Amino acid sequence: MIYRTRGALNILTVILISAAIFQVPVVSAKEFSSTDLIENAKALDGKEVVYIGEAVAAILARGEYSWINVNDGYNAIGVWSRSRELGSIKLVGGYKVRGDIIEIRGIFHRSCPVHGGELDIHADSVRILEPGYILEQKIDRHKLKISAVIFIGIILMAAVFRKRF
Repeated sequence: MIYRTRGALNILTVILISAAIFQVPVVSAKEFSSTDLIENAKALDGKEVVYIGEAVAAILARGEYSWINVNDGYNAIGVWSRSRELGSIKLVGGYKVRGDIIEIRGIFHRSCPVHGGELDIHADSVRILEPGYILEQKIDRHKLKISAVIFIGIILMAAVFRKRF
């Protein structure tokens, strides 16, 4: 009987060590889009979720914790996280920047009692899936020529009509 118990313990030990080494998730939360979260807010309230999107706008530090908005292309969801979790984010999206694509794992709140009833996710972990980059702005030369012609035309019209009055 002791031999069987030791064998079972050895197997359990090997499984736990393998899970730690290879970081095999024991429990996995389901991935949701922002639309899923908004439309099913009541059913998902208090549940662990995975949400993937672009870090946008800015990281708003509030001491040990910070806010960040994450946009999946349809809606942005506010995420409350430990500041150190967000420290690896290099770029947040804006007009000239594509922000880091991040994966948020945390608890979804339909009406967060801590944050004034706002819909948010309290992140347990934040992981960068794709780094952000600076967007290259190309100038359309055809539009530039048309704009120059219109500008010169307006200046000439202003000069002609100014002399009449």
